[in-house]
Amino acid sequence: MRIWRFPCFSLLFGFFLSSFPELTGSAKLNIDVEAGTTIRITSADKNTQCKVCIGQNTQELCQSSVVLRSGTVLAFSCSQPEKVFTVQIIRDNVMNDIEPREHNALQKFNRTFIWNLKPPATKSLHLNFSRTGLRQIPPTDSCPDVYMLAVENVSIGKFCQNGSIRQVDVRNAGKLSLEVSGGRALDKKFIGVSLGRLINSLANFHVVLPERSSTQDFFTPNTFPTNTETMWYFTVPQTYYTDVRILSHTVPTCLQSQNIPKMKYTWQGKEPLVKLMNVSQPSVEPGNFNLCIKNCRISGPQNLMVHFQISAIKRSKGQCEGDLPEKQVLQIHVKKKDPKSTCVLKLDSVIMDTITIASGKHFVLNSFDCNKDEVELTVSQTIECKEWRDCASTPFPLTFNYEQQCIPGVLKTIIWILQGPPNSAVELQSPAGDLRYCPPEDKCNSILLLNVSHVTSGITLGQFCPKGTIQKIQIRESKIAITASVTSFNDRNLATKPFLTYSFTQDISEHYIFTVAPKMDNPTVLATPAWPSGMKASSTVSWIVNLEPQFKSSVKFRNVSQPKCREVHTNIAVQTIRSQKTLYSTKKDEKIKDLLVPESFYLNMTNCKSPTGAFRAMMEITLQNSSSKLLGIILSIVGVVFVIVTAVGIWFVLRKKKRKKAPPVSVYNPSEHAFLPGLHGIPKAHEEEDPHTYAYIDETLVYSHLLTDDAENEEYKEGTTDESDPPLSAPALPVRNAENPVTKSNALFDDELCGYVQGQSNTSSSLKTSQEEGNYETRLFV
Repeated sequence: MRIWRFPCFSLLFGFFLSSFPELTGSAKLNIDVEAGTTIRITSADKNTQCKVCIGQNTQELCQSSVVLRSGTVLAFSCSQPEKVFTVQIIRDNVMNDIEPREHNALQKFNRTFIWNLKPPATKSLHLNFSRTGLRQIPPTDSCPDVYMLAVENVSIGKFCQNGSIRQVDVRNAGKLSLEVSGGRALDKKFIGVSLGRLINSLANFHVVLPERSSTQDFFTPNTFPTNTETMWYFTVPQTYYTDVRILSHTVPTCLQSQNIPKMKYTWQGKEPLVKLMNVSQPSVEPGNFNLCIKNCRISGPQNLMVHFQISAIKRSKGQCEGDLPEKQVLQIHVKKKDPKSTCVLKLDSVIMDTITIASGKHFVLNSFDCNKDEVELTVSQTIECKEWRDCASTPFPLTFNYEQQCIPGVLKTIIWILQGPPNSAVELQSPAGDLRYCPPEDKCNSILLLNVSHVTSGITLGQFCPKGTIQKIQIRESKIAITASVTSFNDRNLATKPFLTYSFTQDISEHYIFTVAPKMDNPTVLATPAWPSGMKASSTVSWIVNLEPQFKSSVKFRNVSQPKCREVHTNIAVQTIRSQKTLYSTKKDEKIKDLLVPESFYLNMTNCKSPTGAFRAMMEITLQNSSSKLLGIILSIVGVVFVIVTAVGIWFVLRKKKRKKAPPVSVYNPSEHAFLPGLHGIPKAHEEEDPHTYAYIDETLVYSHLLTDDAENEEYKEGTTDESDPPLSAPALPVRNAENPVTKSNALFDDELCGYVQGQSNTSSSLKTSQEEGNYETRLFV
C-alpha cells in the first residue's frame, strides 16, 4: 500500500498510522514529544535489517536506534517494527507528582516509562503508591506492569501492582521505571512525589498489611552496597500478629566479624531485637514494627542477599503474667499436643512448643489461637527435708495449689520429688482409701494413676490406682518421685485434693514393705517391684497381709521368674504373724506352690547377690471363710444368750413366789381416820412393792410408845394377851412413801421394827393368826 502525502492532512495520517502499526513494506509514525521528555527507540536485535528513519525525501537518516526530544515523523523499513524495537519514555529531574502519559503511536511497542529522581542534597524523595500499591517480586519474575526502582545506580527492587507497599523513600538520585508490554494500554495511576527529611538508609519501604490473613515477600537489593542499610516499616492491623521467616539468604565475608549482617527489629516501647540470619525470627508479634538490614564492609566476592517473608494472621490472644512462689520449688511445663497446630505459645516474646515456668521468676506467657484441649500442663514440685529436726513425724498431704489459673491448658501430670534426710525411709498412704496395684498391661479404670519411682536410679517401683487393698507403702530410699497422671482433669480443683500422704521415717529392715488388707469381693494382685522387670540384686520386699479372724487366704503364684544365682539362691517365704509359723519357703530349683494361709501372714522375697536373669513374681490373694472359727464364734454367742435367758427365767420365778407368800400387814390407827395426817387427796397406789415391806408387824409393839398413861398401856397389854378375844383389824390404807411419816426414814424405821419384832416373837406369833373384825385396827401396806 502506497502512502500519498498531502500537507494539509499530514497530522491526520500520522494518527492513522499510529492506530494501524502493522504495515506492509514500510511504516511511518508521527511522534509528539513533550517538553522535558526524551523518547529512545532502540533495536533489540543488532543484526536486524529493519531501520528507523528520521527526515524526509533525500534527507532521511536511517539507523538502528533514535533519540527524540521533540515531535517528529518516524519511518521504519519493516512492516512490524514493534517486534524489533523497544521504546523508552524518559522524564528527568522529577520532584513533582507523577502521572503517566500514554503515546498512542507507540502503544504496540514494549514501552518503558522512566522517571529520573533528583531530590536536593539535604532532602529525600517520598514516592507515594497509595493508589497503586506495590508488591515486591523476585528479580527473575515478571508481571504485566512491572515497576523497578533504583537508587544510586543500585536496583533495590522489582514490583507489581496491587500490593501492600504504600510508600518508598529514596535518598540522592534515583530512578523509577514502569515496563508495559506491547499492545497493553498504560494504567495511568497517580504516583505522589514529595520531599522529606534526609534519611540514612538506601531506601525506606512503608508497608501497610491488609486486614486479612496475608503473606508478603521482600528482597534486599540485588547488589547490596557495602556498609549501607535498608529499612522496612510495617503497619499491622489491630488483633493481627506477624510472623517473620527467612526463606533464603547469603552472608558475605566481612572485614570485621562482629559486623556480620543481622536482622534488627524494633517495636514501639521495646528494646530492639537483633537476630542472626540462620536462627528463627520473631513470630506472632503484635503491633507495628521496623526492620533494618545493614551490610558490612565486604572482603570477598559474595554479596549480601536476603529473601524474607512477612505473614499476618488475625488471632485470639490470651495472656498470663505472674510469679511462682520460690518456696514451693515448682516447675510448670506447658506443651502443645500437636506441633503442627495453629496454637502458638510465647514466653517472654520467644515462641516455643514447650514452655517451662520456674519458681522465683517473673513470667509473661502469651497464647494465640489455643484451645484448652490443645495444651497440656505438667507440674513438678520438690519437697525436701534435710534434717530430722525439720521433718515432722505426722503425714503430710501431697497436693498442688494451682494458683496461676490463667495458664492455658489441661493439667495432665503432677510430679512430686520427695527427699528426706540421709538413711531415711519414705512412707506413703492414701487418705481417700487404699491403693490397688495396677500392672502395666492392665487398665486402671480410674481418672488417676500414681507411679512411684526412684529418682537416682530411675527404677519404677510400680503404678497404683485408687480403691484397692494396699494400706501403706514403705520404701528404704531418701529420694523418690511420685507421678500422678490424670486422664480427665477438666476440674482443676481436683488437684487441690490430697492424692497421697507422705512422711519420712527411720530406716526400715527391708527395701520395700507393703501393708495389705485383702477384701472379700475381689482378689488382690501383688507383684514384685519394677514389674515386669526383675528386682534389683540383693533387694528384699515384704508384704504384711492382715486378715480378719473369720477369714483365711489362698495365695496363688501366677507368674514367677527365677534367675540363676552363683551363691545364695532367691527366697520366697510365707510366715504367720500370730503363731510365727513358717508355712512355706522355697528351695533351689523347687517349683513354686500355691498355699492356703489360715491367718494374717508375712510374704517375704529376697533376690540373690549376682543374678543371671530376672527375679520377679506376681501373686493373687483370695479370701475364704474360715468354717471352724465361724462355728466357734456362733456357739459362743448361742451359749451366752442361753445363760442370759436362764438367769432371767429363774429371777422371774423367784419373784413370783415371793409375791404369793407375802401377807398383809396390820397397823393400829387411833385416830380412826382412813388417811394419814398431812395427806391431801387420795394417794396413788404403788404398782411395785416397796423394798421395806415386811411379812408381819405386832402393832402393840409398834404403837405402845404412843400411849401416855402407863395404866392404859398395861390394860391394853392384858387385853391383847387374851386368846379368847379376836384381833382387831382395819381396812387397808394405801399411802405415798414420800409423805408417810412412818416411812420417812427407811433406815430408822427398819431398826425400830426389827428391834420390836425380835423382842416380842411370841406375841407376833399370836397376832399373826388373828384376822377378824376390829374397829380400831387398820391395814397398811408399806
